[in-house]
Parts: sequence; C-alpha cells; structure tokens
Amino acid sequence: MSRLLTKLPYLFVLLGCIGLGISVYLAATHYGKKPIACGGLGECDYVNSSEYASVGGVPVSLLGVGLYASLVASALLWSRRPLDEKRMVLYWGLALSGAGYAAYLTYVELAVLHAICVWCVVSAVLLALSLALATAALFLLPASATSAPPDRRR
Repeated sequence: MSRLLTKLPYLFVLLGCIGLGISVYLAATHYGKKPIACGGLGECDYVNSSEYASVGGVPVSLLGVGLYASLVASALLWSRRPLDEKRMVLYWGLALSGAGYAAYLTYVELAVLHAICVWCVVSAVLLALSLALATAALFLLPASATSAPPDRRR
C-alpha cells in the first residue's frame, strides 16, 4: 500500500498539469479576446463571458492557473516525502478548495446560466478526482507513518 502512496503524487502532478493547460488556454482566450474552441459541446464563450467568470475583476481562469500551479507544486513537494501527512494534507486542502469552487461554478452553469463549458467540466472532474484520491490516500496512510519519529537525544 505504501508503494501506491509513493507513486500517487506523480499522478497528481499529471492531473495538475492538465488542469494548468486548460486554465492557461482559457486565460489566454480571455485576454486575447479570442473565441474558445468548444467542439460544439457547449457554450464556452457564453459561460466564460458571464458575470460569474470573474471575481473582483480577476478572470476565474486566471484563478485556475494559480490553483493548478499550487497543486502541481504541492504534489511535487509531497513526492519528496510521500508518507508525510502534512504534505498530503496541504495537497488535500488545495484540492478541497478547488473542487468546492468548481462545484459552485458547475451549479451556476446548470442552474443560473443554463449553459455548459466543456473545459470547465473537465476542470471540475480533474479537481473532484484529485480530491477523491487525496482523501483516499489520507485514509490509507499507515499509522506508523503518522507517528512521530523517536527522540534521538540522550
């Protein structure tokens, strides 16, 4: 089981890089005032130009860049000591905040805007998956890994 926990941060780096790519793309289309390639699967431009697409004048896509960069950085930090509970909790907290906000934005898309952005849905799925896997990792952490190291002073 601990072997799985040592590999998990690398999966989180991959998921974070995918999310980072999506967020950078959406931020670039926002600032470049370019249409979003949605593949006919939603109304991405409508969703991303709505009043809910920014917080205090900052595009949500730019907030996503910051979140995903933080997730990648914390996953890389976690990979250095994969059984360190504090590093796991740092990643988990970021994933929780991102998934929570993504859930809110998905609600807005469905209940308020009545439109879906496929990129936003993929991002929400990435965050939900990251949160679920990080939660499972915390529960699977061996009890011996969370105990304090022995005191070596004599």
